[in-house]
Amino acid sequence: MKTFSRSALVRKPRTQRSGFALVEATLALSILSVVGLLLLKLSLNVTQPRQYALQQILSDSYLTFERARAERISFEELVGEDSPWPVFPDVAVENVQIGALPGGVPVMGEVTRTRVADTNNYPPDGDRNSVGTVETNPAAMKIWKVQSVLRYQISERTYLKSRTLVRAQ
Repeated sequence: MKTFSRSALVRKPRTQRSGFALVEATLALSILSVVGLLLLKLSLNVTQPRQYALQQILSDSYLTFERARAERISFEELVGEDSPWPVFPDVAVENVQIGALPGGVPVMGEVTRTRVADTNNYPPDGDRNSVGTVETNPAAMKIWKVQSVLRYQISERTYLKSRTLVRAQ
């Protein structure tokens, strides 16, 4: 049987290692927090392009609505005095909500509308630049270009999109 001497059973006095577990735990928690923040930033970078694409889809769909409105309005209303599309260089500006993001956050934009007469329109049927004659416009067509420009903002950038439609009678 093995016997232990009294000197072997005596514990060594504590050295300068007291409190080292607290330092290790703090260091581990700090590294874990940094890794967590990096992973959060990476996940936000993945979702940001999706929000950009969603807002692009919203603006395209609103301009499709504008084009449909320009197509369905009667020609007399389009060229009348109270037209939503005034004769160029005059413009009609309207603030609109082009859609909403998830969570009900509205996406706002500004629509600018105008119309331009074809140069071959007869002077009474066009604008001041219309110089059409029987030789240049034998069918007496009335042709107008109707344009809607949408201006909207995503983060710090401003975007412009437009749709132009040719209406004839």
